[in-house]
Amino acid sequence: MKKRMFATVFIISMILTGCTTVPDLTESDSAMISQYIAGAVLNSSERYEHSFNYDKSVLKPTPKPTPEPVPVKTAVPDGKEEQGNSGTQGMGNQGAGGGKGSGTSTGSGGSAPAAKNVSLNQIYGIQGISVKPLSATSKKHISTSYSSISADKGKKLVIVSFAIKNNSSKAKKVNFVNKKVNYSITIGGKSYGQAKLTIAEGDLLSFNEHIAAGESKKGVLVFEADSSVKLKDIAVKAVKDNKEASFNLK
Repeated sequence: MKKRMFATVFIISMILTGCTTVPDLTESDSAMISQYIAGAVLNSSERYEHSFNYDKSVLKPTPKPTPEPVPVKTAVPDGKEEQGNSGTQGMGNQGAGGGKGSGTSTGSGGSAPAAKNVSLNQIYGIQGISVKPLSATSKKHISTSYSSISADKGKKLVIVSFAIKNNSSKAKKVNFVNKKVNYSITIGGKSYGQAKLTIAEGDLLSFNEHIAAGESKKGVLVFEADSSVKLKDIAVKAVKDNKEASFNLK
């Protein structure tokens, strides 16, 4: 993902800072470029549909309407039309009879097994790597190197911070993207849904970094909650397959 991100930033930088004379950009033009960079970074992710709600239309140009095909009439010889209808009706009856006879029940009647409670480190299963939840803060918007992330009207961003540490004696590649973990949050007993995929640095939904031996990197999860909610009794849940890890934050 980082390669695509840097390639996109590089191309746009070349366009804006090349040898040719470029007029000053308006605020609208600058916002459009920021939206395009954000979209290009997130577009290849499996979680794109759950990503932060910015203007995705810059990546989806309106297609040209396809003209409707004109039906072509075919001449039917005398006496053939009746036979054709008769044959079609006969086949339809046979199909209906076959459909009734082929119905079988494949349901097992059993319920799905309960999720197994594990530690947060077991969710990721990377030997020598620990993930420790630190704190939760709220902001109306956060700035990144590429764009600004703002909460919707009447909402605020809830940022949960983590310390991701390499406890081994050698550098490790830490890729959480392919773990396909789902994160959800409750505040004061009310659920506020899943974490948003953002371009915030350290976002666990797109975290794919090298960490040197004994070193740590910051990780974050970004949720959206009502602007009036107070950050107390916070519970975060991480779910992968049949494993579940829960932790509380003050």
